[in-house]
Formats: sequence, structure tokens, C-alpha cells
Amino acid sequence: MLKSIKGWLWSSGPTWHYRRIWLDALVATAVINLVAFLAAWAIGLSVHEIFLEDGPIEDLQSLSLAVAAVVAGIAALRLSILARYVAITTACIAAIFFMREMPICRADTSFFCVSKMMLPIAIAVIASLLLIATALFELRHRGGMLRAIHPRLSWPLAFTAIVLGASQVAEKLDIVFAEELLESYGFMVLVMSAIWLFRFSRRQGAAPVGSGRKAVSARY
Repeated sequence: MLKSIKGWLWSSGPTWHYRRIWLDALVATAVINLVAFLAAWAIGLSVHEIFLEDGPIEDLQSLSLAVAAVVAGIAALRLSILARYVAITTACIAAIFFMREMPICRADTSFFCVSKMMLPIAIAVIASLLLIATALFELRHRGGMLRAIHPRLSWPLAFTAIVLGASQVAEKLDIVFAEELLESYGFMVLVMSAIWLFRFSRRQGAAPVGSGRKAVSARY
């Protein structure tokens, strides 16, 4: 078993070459949140109100997720095979978190919100679409999932999961400031991933899953 896993980890396959995505996302998160903080502070909001649930910082998070979902979705329409699946996965994950971050409709919130009944339904629909896309991808391209989840290609999504996991720990510890900034950072990684996929889709199509390492990795 361990030998098989080791062989898989060392096998040839597609590679995500945008290695500084974590740094670009960190810089973008710092700059955007600083500008938002100063703007909110200038109009009289307190630090607590800025980082409050459904406050300005969370609004920025929702905007980031919407951008990631739309851009990755457009990229998916222009890509093929493995690259399309990566784009679909990115778009669905961003859409799920977008719904999760959307405020619950209340008496004082009726414009940009979702009802408690519709929230789980919407998330379930998006998750189902991702599962269907995954099943179709594997059926049409046997072994494609092993390539798609290989750390060499999927590490940006794994990194996002780690960052968002850390934000949940901060939430449990009631460190609201850290929670919101970590969430902003994790969502910005999704934005950068979507933009990278979109740029890739404009340059060239994706090579088939079965192609050699050089042919596929050069495109990521």
C-alpha cells in the first residue's frame, strides 16, 4: 500500500506551475483588506463593526468568491479534459463558499441574502454538480482523478483548505480578526487560481490526460 502511494506521488503528471500564488494572494489580501479597513474607518465604523459578521470584510469575501466562481466557470467553458475539470472544481468550491458566506435573510436584511431553507438546498445542488462532473470525468478518462488530485497539481486547493481550516480554529477560539483575515486569504487563493486558469484558457487548450509529463506540465 505504502509502495503504491509512493509510486503515485513520484509518478509523472500535470503540474501547477503558478508557484507564487500563495504570495500574490497574500499581498492582494493585505492590500485590499487594508484599503477596505481604512475606508470603513473613515466613515466612522469601529474595528468591531468592520470585522463583524456580515460586515465590510465579509462583503469583500463574498465579492472575491463571486469573482472566483464566475472567472473559473468561464475558463471551464474554454478548456478541455483535465484543465476543464480543475476549473469546474474551483468554480464549484468558490460557489459553495459564496453561498455559505451569504447573509441569512432577516427583517433587516432582505436584498443580498438567502433563506435558511434555500441555503442547504443551493449548496447541495452545487455539490451534486461537482460530483456529477467528477463521475463523468473519471468515466471518460480512466485514472484522470488520480492525476487531478495529485499534490503536484492540486496543491493550491489543498493550501486553501489548510488556510480555511486555520480560520475555523480561530473562530473556535473567538479570534474574529484572525478568522476573517484567514478566510479572506483562503478565498483570494481561489481568485488567483481562477484568474490563472482563465489566462491559460486564452493562450491554449489543455492536453489530454494521458499525455506525457512534459506536454501537460508545461501548460500549468
